[in-house]
Amino acid sequence: MADITRRSLFGGALATGVVAMSGATTASAADDPPRPPGQTTMIDVPFPAHNTVRIGLIGLGNRGGAMASGWASVPGAVVTAVCDIRTSRAQSTADRLVAQGHPRPAVIGGSVDSYRQLLARTDVDLVYIATPWEFHYAQGRDAMLAGKHASVELPIATELSELWSLVDTSERTRKHLMLAENCCYGNNELAMLRMSHEKVFGEVTNGHGGYLHDLRALLFSDTYYTDSWRRLWHTRSKASFYHMHGLAPVAAAMDINRGDRFTTVSATATPARGLADYRERFVPRTHPSWNETYVNGDLVTCHIRTSKGYDIRTAHDVSTPRPYSRINSIAGTRGIFEDYAGTASGARVYFEPGHTDHSWRDFGTFREQYKHWLWRKFPNGVGGHGGMDGIMQWRTVQLMRSGLVPDIDVYDSAAWCAPIPLSVLSLDAGGAAVAVPDFTRGDWSRPRPGLDSPETDMPGGGGTSPLANLAAAFDNVGTTHENNTTPGDFDGDGNSFSADKLTAAGLAPGATVTALGASITWPTGVGVRNNARGAGQVIRLSGRGSRVVVLGSGIGTLPGGDLVVRYTDGTTARGTIAFPNWTQPAAGGATAVATVVGRNRQSGYGDTAYRYTVFAHSAAIDPAKTVDTVTLPANADMHFFGLGLAP
Repeated sequence: MADITRRSLFGGALATGVVAMSGATTASAADDPPRPPGQTTMIDVPFPAHNTVRIGLIGLGNRGGAMASGWASVPGAVVTAVCDIRTSRAQSTADRLVAQGHPRPAVIGGSVDSYRQLLARTDVDLVYIATPWEFHYAQGRDAMLAGKHASVELPIATELSELWSLVDTSERTRKHLMLAENCCYGNNELAMLRMSHEKVFGEVTNGHGGYLHDLRALLFSDTYYTDSWRRLWHTRSKASFYHMHGLAPVAAAMDINRGDRFTTVSATATPARGLADYRERFVPRTHPSWNETYVNGDLVTCHIRTSKGYDIRTAHDVSTPRPYSRINSIAGTRGIFEDYAGTASGARVYFEPGHTDHSWRDFGTFREQYKHWLWRKFPNGVGGHGGMDGIMQWRTVQLMRSGLVPDIDVYDSAAWCAPIPLSVLSLDAGGAAVAVPDFTRGDWSRPRPGLDSPETDMPGGGGTSPLANLAAAFDNVGTTHENNTTPGDFDGDGNSFSADKLTAAGLAPGATVTALGASITWPTGVGVRNNARGAGQVIRLSGRGSRVVVLGSGIGTLPGGDLVVRYTDGTTARGTIAFPNWTQPAAGGATAVATVVGRNRQSGYGDTAYRYTVFAHSAAIDPAKTVDTVTLPANADMHFFGLGLAP
């Protein structure tokens, strides 16, 4: 295999000139580096379950800025920090989130290295990276080294050595890194995946995907791509550097890394003419682009072979006039699926035994029949790009909150991005086939789930719809009887309130409690889930009043957060509340509702030297408006037993 350890110019932010490599040949898996001692695979490794997913955003330009609200809106997620080299972008993103009713994130920025401040924070579980391509590798690697999971926009890296580094860093740190490939969550793409797995097309032997998008006007814009970073890639690399939108869904449908794998890539490229032609016709001679020479071919095509002998073609063209297409096609022994076909559904199919007249059928009926459960849950999608952005965000948070295995892992991400450097190696070798590394180190051959996942729900709330009441969010056992203490785990250490002592103090199961003017029903259940840990749950609460009142208690040191009220007219109000630690007296604006001696431990009732308290806190609201929903703070150290309105 050609030398893959040299620092190439694919990803260098200040790189100039053309990448030059020679002697590229095919190679066997024996050329792949062995797994370093002490590392083990991340395949089938679930996320640790997170009650709340705290998200840090790095890069807030076109893509990152547009995705911020989507991340903040997922139930159980909270954006805790935002970072951009331009501090003004981070500040405006934070202001926008607050205006939408979300908690204000920390604002970080000012330098290329500012992202390290975000990674050093202890209130970030997942880092979403949407910076220019040249920064993705280092920021994704550093996120894992800092103990964070990472969701990285396309591509995760642009060199083979970097891809291997990300795989090894994931295995070493036990943190997941995922390509944020939204197109894998498209309605047509997921239905195509299910049809492939149902063998509707027989044995799927070939696929075609890519990224065909006329970006010329945007590439020459002085404002769209900051510092013209994306156009400059066309001056320094011949690579197919953005094919993943089309390749990833096809690779998933063909079970790459789940029974098959990429083995070789051979590439061709047409001359680099399109950008220069556009510049000649539409760009003033005073524009700085006139000092540039474009080397990236207008159409870069990769021919990928798999271990089973199957073929996948990718195409990348952003430099010539054409309608948008990701191609998105698979074919097998009994039929074919083609997207971007101009039909009512956008796609068309033909498969046996039902189709025998050599005429295409619109995909719409079959999409409904094979609709993925995520699109049944969200029939209109969520967010941008036809709804697949928000579905990807919801699913990412749901996987982390539920403690599930990611749909897309670091091995998928590396394989899908590998044609970037491999296309250059192949082009420099006259189009010769170049070996694709086996990033799984031998684990590709066994079938395993991926995007075709079983249906699951969001803990504490099924989707973006409000929960019917607070009880629907209960996820913790906070009270037990003294004769059966083992179910309790209010504090994470197996301790709980004594329901017997609380009954004596006026908090009997099902009792009506008056607190701060509100009449609230105390949970009826004892020894079962009877309180909700704060996770940004949206709770239905209808009526009018002067304050929203919550009953609860805390663990840790005076945990707090924002309570967001949405009125029926669509406006919102917010107030900051806090619960003291259950062992402490009232503080932070909270009022004690009931205080009892001792608590229930796993070994029985005890700790009688201490007192344990249930508190009430409230947030002011507009009495002239009708409340529709209340969003709880995204702070798992806050435990909520009751919710109501005070006149």
